[in-house]
Amino acid sequence: MIIKKFISVTLITIVWLAVIYTESSQPPPKIFGVIPGLDKVAHFVVYGILGAMILTLLIHVNRIFKIPYFQLTLFLVVLAGIFDEFHQSFVPTRNTDGWDLFADFCGGLFTIFIIERLLRRRKACHV
Repeated sequence: MIIKKFISVTLITIVWLAVIYTESSQPPPKIFGVIPGLDKVAHFVVYGILGAMILTLLIHVNRIFKIPYFQLTLFLVVLAGIFDEFHQSFVPTRNTDGWDLFADFCGGLFTIFIIERLLRRRKACHV
């Protein structure tokens, strides 16, 4: 059961990354030019979801290998953001923005923080 869940979460995470990189290959939605900061909110949410997916994956891996999964999750979220910004530097209708990367980091950190709190609360209830 654990292996099936691990494989399904892995595939969903890969698909989510593909969606991120496919979307960043397209011109930005026009609404981003109308509502200031909306692109940062989008980065926060999209990379927050990615953080939840990666964290879920690493928690399952942690049952086998003892790894610092909160720190590794944040590192991988930021690394994905760096690759996305690098990729966008080659897309004519896009540009690189350090604030986008900061929003990616914040989205990942927020998700990790919330999940970590929920896991602690659940663990405390089972003790």
